[in-house]
Amino acid sequence: MKTIKTKKEYETVMKRIEKYLDKVTEAGESDGLSPVEHEELKVLTSLVADYEDNILKIYPLAEPSPLVLNIEQEMHKRRLKQRDLAVLLGISEARISNVLRGKSRIGITLAKRMHEKLGIDGNLILEHA
Repeated sequence: MKTIKTKKEYETVMKRIEKYLDKVTEAGESDGLSPVEHEELKVLTSLVADYEDNILKIYPLAEPSPLVLNIEQEMHKRRLKQRDLAVLLGISEARISNVLRGKSRIGITLAKRMHEKLGIDGNLILEHA
């Protein structure tokens, strides 16, 4: 099989992948597969990835930026919820949610507040704003 064309083919390939993963789990390591099985698993996962990207339009989640990771770390340290963080920074909950999801840019006023109130390095903020 060179490509997956139908949902039924996709489901069949997914079942085959699951069998290989079960075999690996039982063995406790990837040595549970023969070299041929290991190669087939690589091919099948590639076929599935292509089908999900091109037909199902399923894309992997983007990695959060270092700035977002820094903000989340400060939230965790201070035991802040998004609502609390929004109040601390003087912005709406929707705005902080969009910032954390990378859907909203950080302006100079918010950047300054993040630096002053959260202690986040100004260079990091400017680099990822």
